[in-house]
Amino acid sequence: MPVCDLVLISWNHLEQTRPCLETLFRSTRTPCRLFIVDNGSTPAVRAFLAGVKPQGEIREVVLLQNDSNEGFPRAVNRGIRASSAPFVCLLNNDLRFAAGWLEEMLEVARAGPSIGAVNPTSNTFGNVPPDGLPLDAYADRLRARHGRYTEVGMCIGFCILTKREVLDRLGGLSEEVERIFFEDEDFSIRVQQAGFRCVVAHAAYVFHAEHQTVKKMPEREALFVRNQRWCHAKWGRWVRMAWPRFTPLTPGSEELRRWLEELLGWARRRTHVYVYCPLPPRMTRDALFGSVGLVPHADIRWHPVAAGWARWAAAGRILRRRKKRFDIIVAPDERWRRALERLAWVHRAQVVPAAHAEELEAQWERSRSRL
Repeated sequence: MPVCDLVLISWNHLEQTRPCLETLFRSTRTPCRLFIVDNGSTPAVRAFLAGVKPQGEIREVVLLQNDSNEGFPRAVNRGIRASSAPFVCLLNNDLRFAAGWLEEMLEVARAGPSIGAVNPTSNTFGNVPPDGLPLDAYADRLRARHGRYTEVGMCIGFCILTKREVLDRLGGLSEEVERIFFEDEDFSIRVQQAGFRCVVAHAAYVFHAEHQTVKKMPEREALFVRNQRWCHAKWGRWVRMAWPRFTPLTPGSEELRRWLEELLGWARRRTHVYVYCPLPPRMTRDALFGSVGLVPHADIRWHPVAAGWARWAAAGRILRRRKKRFDIIVAPDERWRRALERLAWVHRAQVVPAAHAEELEAQWERSRSRL
């Protein structure tokens, strides 16, 4: 049995599919099967796909042809049902793969039983190769981060590696989604509710020519709005929480570990946590998490402020925020809380004392339910 089954979804746009397959065959070094699920493409595209043959470590190619465009989730699920390997990787047809991409994703997926879904590093996350630098050369620069990963609130659907155990428990993507958009967010939430984590592998690189297959769909915007409404009605909206801290952080301390675990608890609940806090000298956010044996989370967004001015520097940065305003501001002490409450007309958020866990929970629930 192959180590991994690849499920690639195709719908016309051969100008994307052809280089996607070329780099996939060239850059994959783990024994795999490739399932191509075609969503009712034109005859010329169907003929091309029917002629795709195994190469290298992709030892079998299976074309699953749909007569019409059944939408992304149904196409993915058809591929999942056909697969049987211990790992399954779901792929768009507008990707370009760098050497070692799959091996690194598998390494991260095997790093612990709690890891359920893995994205590669990508330009989708802002990691763009410099002009003139080949994709493989850029990927080589990432090798130093072998085995490292960051937890995320959701995996993006362009390239997701998951375990058979996860698929057996969840049953694939939700077919309540209308054709495309938000199926990956829904899947990620269900992964986490089943007790697994979503992560991004630092040293695996896949370039994504984003939205090339859907950007000319006339109904694209309407589909996005409808499916977003469906997702928010099902899971609640994302909450934005500002969480300043003014007391010194001691790397490796039990106090630090407890606080970071509290922040992680919120980040795993569809919450963007914006931390305004001094970092210890020569210490990064990731190193701070590592000092207490924790993995950093992308939705804990650290904004270092100067230690001597932390109290008012944090207030200033919170008050200057205009786009995507905060829902909740967590106040470290009573004096600062009163000051921020007097400025509610500026920030428009609810100010909650850090020590009031029940009040914070209640306000979070109200915020996520506000559609």
